[in-house]
Amino acid sequence: MDMNGKNVFKSDPFPILMFNYTKPSISKQSQPVSCLKCDIIFSFPLGKEDYLGHLFLSHRLVIADVEEVALLEEYLEFWQKEFKHHEFEEYCTTMLLDQLPDGAFSKNEKYYLLSDILPEDREIRDKLKEKRLEKVLSQHQYELTDRNFERECLYCRDVISGLRSTYIEHLFSKHFLQLGKSENLVFIDELIAKVANNLEKLICLYCEKKFKDRATLKEHMRKKGHKRINPNNRSYDKYFLENYRVNNQVHDKKHLSYPHKTRQKLANKNQDKEATRPSKDSECVSFKQNQTSEDSDSDWSDWNADSLQTLTCLYCTEQCKDFNTFRQHLLAEHSFDFDSCLKGLNFYQRIKIVNYVRRQTYQHRCVTCNRRFENNNELLQHLEKETHYGVGEKKQWDKPEYFFPTYEDDGLLCILDDNPNDDMDETVVRIISEESKAEINKDAEKLSLENFNFL
Repeated sequence: MDMNGKNVFKSDPFPILMFNYTKPSISKQSQPVSCLKCDIIFSFPLGKEDYLGHLFLSHRLVIADVEEVALLEEYLEFWQKEFKHHEFEEYCTTMLLDQLPDGAFSKNEKYYLLSDILPEDREIRDKLKEKRLEKVLSQHQYELTDRNFERECLYCRDVISGLRSTYIEHLFSKHFLQLGKSENLVFIDELIAKVANNLEKLICLYCEKKFKDRATLKEHMRKKGHKRINPNNRSYDKYFLENYRVNNQVHDKKHLSYPHKTRQKLANKNQDKEATRPSKDSECVSFKQNQTSEDSDSDWSDWNADSLQTLTCLYCTEQCKDFNTFRQHLLAEHSFDFDSCLKGLNFYQRIKIVNYVRRQTYQHRCVTCNRRFENNNELLQHLEKETHYGVGEKKQWDKPEYFFPTYEDDGLLCILDDNPNDDMDETVVRIISEESKAEINKDAEKLSLENFNFL
């Protein structure tokens, strides 16, 4: 019973998805959510399963793809207001089944399906995804720039302070613990706390087996190369930006903690295969030079030093062997100065510009006037005739959807910030990670969302 004398249902603990983006923390605060049709109150997130079960057993209502609904509490609040004055039949798909909710036989029993086939449902789902994306990006920016972080290492007694990326890099370089790259992670504090909790409970991060003592666990993780999180455990998905893509992107949404190729490899790999590892005194140097450890093999096995990634022109199909050739081609063939266009922009803005132009050319749309053509040749003729080569206005490309690439493995995105001709602004802090460098304004405590216009 709650304070008001109403029934409150609780169930076993359920993974919590909180978006506390001003100061990262793991929040377990419960939230009361009323039933869509009656006065029973459930405590979320612990009572989520009881809530959905109640909808089916008592009201014969099923919410389609409920696990894909962002900010479920707000979604349910919206439909609760609608169903106060409307019946299920007005919004839901009605189905006739020959059984009762408990499985007993009964002829032509009515059931209701609430899905995104309904325009109103699709609209609220999309709005909630956009709202969640704003919060996630704001949290991500905060974690990249906040220098008040301080925490003791999970393995040694070193206390790392400053940027969270420094802590993640320490775990990888000193202890070979792979949590991912900081620029791809979000809710890092919660991720670290989750990993620490598993280690305290003597649970292996990868195979999730429990051991009798810490020494045995450490030896197991070292020998088996299990110093990484389990890519098949979906409770880790919330910590990777990849999993917050909205549905209107070119790529399908993925529920993966790692890219698909790496995840498939890890899933098919024999977990009992022992990994070679250098001695303690030389493990860091040997790991980077020889790449002989199990951790290294799983992540770098696709690397081919003999093959160089070409750069595709922003407007045509020309393939350039390096960045200098790419810039010269744009200037000579399209009268477009790539360096001048990106000068003064930060890393995130450059990413959005490239992805915007890629998207427009993929859809055969002009980057300036947004006019659509039948094929790429007609588009190129238009760009040449109207001198519309460029990147359009800021309001066109400064949208969160362009944080995500149009094409997988776009080589241009990997070298955007490697241009030695760029002048470093004094107000910019350069953060260096394993592969990429990001320029972030010192004064930016959170990502500016004032110009975000979602489609």
